[in-house]
Amino acid sequence: MFRKIKMRLTWMNAISYFVFLVLFLTVFYISFAQILNKVQENMVESYAANNIDKFFNIYNGPPKPPQRFELEVDQVSFFYVVNRDLEILYGEELHAGFNEVLQENLTPVEKKQFKRYDYEGETLLVMTQAVRMKGETLGYIAVGQDVTTYEELLQNVLILLIMLLTVSSIGIGILSYFLVKKSMAPIQTSYEQQRQFVANASHELRTPLAVMYSSLELFEAQMKQKETDYPTDTIDDMKNEANYMNDMLSSLLTLTRSDQNQIQLTISEVDLSKVLIQRTRRFAKTVQHLSFQLDIEENLTIEADKILVEELLYILLKNAVTYTTEGTVHVRAYKETSFVKIEVADTGIGIAEEDLPHIFERFYRADKIRNKSGTGLGLAIAKVIIDLHGGQITVKSELGEGTAFTVELPIVQK
Repeated sequence: MFRKIKMRLTWMNAISYFVFLVLFLTVFYISFAQILNKVQENMVESYAANNIDKFFNIYNGPPKPPQRFELEVDQVSFFYVVNRDLEILYGEELHAGFNEVLQENLTPVEKKQFKRYDYEGETLLVMTQAVRMKGETLGYIAVGQDVTTYEELLQNVLILLIMLLTVSSIGIGILSYFLVKKSMAPIQTSYEQQRQFVANASHELRTPLAVMYSSLELFEAQMKQKETDYPTDTIDDMKNEANYMNDMLSSLLTLTRSDQNQIQLTISEVDLSKVLIQRTRRFAKTVQHLSFQLDIEENLTIEADKILVEELLYILLKNAVTYTTEGTVHVRAYKETSFVKIEVADTGIGIAEEDLPHIFERFYRADKIRNKSGTGLGLAIAKVIIDLHGGQITVKSELGEGTAFTVELPIVQK
């Protein structure tokens, strides 16, 4: 039990840290990328501003042969001069032939426009802007720079962040498990002491209870032979209390063995239809103030521990009979795909909505039923039996209307 809790808490802590770190690194990466892009754009703008006179001289100078390009491989920046008809007149380029790619993508612009191109394995950032003189547009210039190094830097940063995220997530997972284990150690110790106490107390009390009950039976037999005139109702009360304590101790032992994973299922083929009918008829013989309705599908068989299944049915029927003063107990069973469903519904006092989430807790008893007999452990044991068989139990109830328990058990045990 504690191992599952430790793992759940460890996963919660690790996932929380992972989500926080992902958000932090994402914001960091986006901010870093934006800053890097801004630096690149500033460098291109700076190159354009420093060479603006050169661009004007090209427009105002003597005509040059159309589309003349000079290859300048020893620099990182380049430019192209474009006329108003979006025809490239002149350029100093880093990569031969890039002018053809640019020519296909040129459009008139009013403001500065930045665009990235992947060309021959390199990343080129190009800024296009209009060249105006006295309000008249002379043409356009396309100024660019090779930013491949910056792109590689950005990719390396991303890889580094992913590695950091992976390593730190593993580290925080290990650290979380260590811290959870350390913080839960006192709780686990206290729980183990309490569990051991319950187990020891249950074993120690069973012997004197058995002796007391045997003495009461002997006393009762002597009384019937007129050897004593001790009041019979007192003896009955003592026997009932002894039975009550014995039932509680048996329940506590069952729950203790469940906590220690010591309950071993003896799986066999169980004729559930037959068991349900027999168990319900036994109750019907002893409970005269209620009527029992059976709606049980024939030949329902499951793989289960027969003794535990009978105990489960006893708990559900006992619960219905105890809290129903008049009316009907309806028992229904049917097959549904790979499961068998058992429904036990009564017309009793019902359970308040705020009590429903707690009815399977040990010793929990709703205020309206505290005057009824019982240990408060029956439904907790029923839940244990169902969990051991890989099933489920649900409950629906309304105050004054009754309660319906639905048990779902697999036909075949895995």
